Amino acid sequence: MKFYQITYWKIPPISVMTYWVHRPLDGESLNTATLFDPPRPGPVPGEGWPVLMVEIDGVELVFTSLAELDTYVEVMSRQPLPTTRELSREKPIGPNKHWLSRMPKKAKSTKHREKAIKYLSEIRGAFAAVAERPF
Repeated sequence: MKFYQITYWKIPPISVMTYWVHRPLDGESLNTATLFDPPRPGPVPGEGWPVLMVEIDGVELVFTSLAELDTYVEVMSRQPLPTTRELSREKPIGPNKHWLSRMPKKAKSTKHREKAIKYLSEIRGAFAAVAERPF
């Protein structure tokens, strides 16, 4: 089963991927910075910050930006799947805190990854329509 929903948060959202994708440029943390590389999306006037919530065969994914979505697709497309040790080399915290290490085992199977990548590619446009404003 596949399902997605775009919700809006009243405060800037932080997902398990945000730390790994958006590097703060003018602060030490995600909470104190205002500039990021790549930029984080800003709020939709009258709605809030867009968040893409996806479920694919019982695996729940949350994306707060297109950069997070694109990073997920890029990493999950790799054959073989990289280790979290490889992916976390540039950050000061260990590989066990990486977003990929937080994924359930079935989400890492080739079959599930192919299905997820296809579905995320199909719904990317809907999220892009609201998430392309930089923060």
